[in-house]
Amino acid sequence: MDEHKPASVGLGGDSDEIAAIDEVEATFGVTLNYADAPSWQTAGDVFRSLQNALPADIADAPDIWERFATALTHETGVDPATITPDSPLLDEALPWRGLGNLSRMMAVLLIAGAAILILLVLVLR
Repeated sequence: MDEHKPASVGLGGDSDEIAAIDEVEATFGVTLNYADAPSWQTAGDVFRSLQNALPADIADAPDIWERFATALTHETGVDPATITPDSPLLDEALPWRGLGNLSRMMAVLLIAGAAILILLVLVLR
């Protein structure tokens, strides 16, 4: 692993990111601005949205990042102490990461279905 690459939050693009955002919102009692969501690539991106949703005195509290990182990684089990603002939300190393795209998932399912159908035809002959 590249020493300069920050640790990933560990989300897989399989709806665990929704649970992670729900956990952040529940921890802080706020609702994040989902209009910001398309730009959320790193933990820092989500953190800025959180700070915008919080009153200024709470947003600048010294323990806010630690509480945020703990909530954000609750779903993935990643050590929150390893998360930095540059940490990517999605873990590119997860084997099914690319299947977040529905059309790719459908293609994989169609190919797998065709392979199973061919195997059944060969076995039943």
